[in-house]
Amino acid sequence: MDKQNLIEQIKSKKELDIYYDYLLGQEVWYFQNNGPDFSSDYDQFKKFISKNLKIPFNNISIVGSAKTRYSFSPSKNFSEFHEESDFDLIIVSRRLFYNIWEAYRQISNNQFLHGYEYKCGNVFQGFVSLKDDDKTYGNETLENWQKLILSFKAELQLKFNIQHEINYRIYSDWESVEAYHLKGISKLKNTLDETN
Repeated sequence: MDKQNLIEQIKSKKELDIYYDYLLGQEVWYFQNNGPDFSSDYDQFKKFISKNLKIPFNNISIVGSAKTRYSFSPSKNFSEFHEESDFDLIIVSRRLFYNIWEAYRQISNNQFLHGYEYKCGNVFQGFVSLKDDDKTYGNETLENWQKLILSFKAELQLKFNIQHEINYRIYSDWESVEAYHLKGISKLKNTLDETN
């Protein structure tokens, strides 16, 4: 689907339908663009992440422009996935969410936590967002997370041809995933309405 058709679809559909049609499910543009057996490739990717992070298979999902080809972020004007794009991965795990949140709390009690307000806003919405090279502040939980991610990063890149930085967004539950994305879709639809 080209950009203009996608914009028309988003303008005409309800937020929940857009969430179901474009952000959930097996169709991932990145894998469709990189091989004929894309559904199986996505399954293999989810199995790989599931085994390495010890997260149930169905609690893993790709979102963002790697999923849809175009960014749904209201500020990015449907920019297409490119070499500098992040690979956005949803992990739903109450255990991981609370462990990371507690790590942030411990750090902020003793020193300046970079991006404190941003991190607090994310926690309020039911998720934490982590990248491979985030500062760990000497915190054991964050250091262990980073070691775990780095232990399989090279294999992940080689096996699935993913050279992009991965943004791990860890949610407390699927309700928080849905609420966050419905809010973003609503903003996107409002932006489209204002430009016409």
